Amino acid sequence: MKYFPNQFITGLICVCVLLAGSWVYAQNSQTAPKPTPQAQTEPPQLPTPPASVSPETLRLLEMIERKNRELKKREEELFLKEKNLEALEIKVLSDLQKIEEALTRSEELVGIRKGLIEKNVKALVKAYSNMKPVQAAALLERMDEATAIIIISRMNSRVAGKVLGAMNTRIAKNISEKIAGKKN
Repeated sequence: MKYFPNQFITGLICVCVLLAGSWVYAQNSQTAPKPTPQAQTEPPQLPTPPASVSPETLRLLEMIERKNRELKKREEELFLKEKNLEALEIKVLSDLQKIEEALTRSEELVGIRKGLIEKNVKALVKAYSNMKPVQAAALLERMDEATAIIIISRMNSRVAGKVLGAMNTRIAKNISEKIAGKKN
C-alpha cells in the first residue's frame, strides 16, 4: 500500500472542489439565455458560486478526508514502531558487544588454562621419565587411563617401552591400542 503525503491529499481535495464548481458553472452557463444588446450596456455580472455542492462531491470529499485521517494514524503508528525498533536495535547491539567481550575474556582464560595444563603435563612426563620403570608403571596403572595415555605418549619411546613392559599386561595392551588409535 502506498502512502500519500498530506499536501497531496489536500491538493486533491482542492482540485475536486474546483472541478465540481466548474462543472456547475458550465451547466449554469449553458442554460442561461444569450444577453440581448440592451444587456450589454449594463456592467457584466460575475457568476455566483454554486449554492450547494453536489452529493457526489461531498461523498468524495468525506472519503478523501477519512482516508487522510487513516493515513495520518498509520503514519503515527509506523513512526512509533520505527522508534521501538531503533531502541531494540541499540539494546541488541549493546548485548552483543557484552557477549563478545565475555567471549574474548573466556577465550583468554581458556588459553591461559591450556598453557598451564601443557606446562604441567610436560613436568609430569619429565618426572615419570626420570623414575624407575617399575615405579612409573605402578603409579600409571592406578591413574586415570586418559591421563596415563597422555603421559606415556609424550615420553621418549625407549623410556615408554620400559614403563609399558613393567605394567600389567592388560592395562599396557589397552593403553597401547588407544595410543595407536585402534580403540576409543
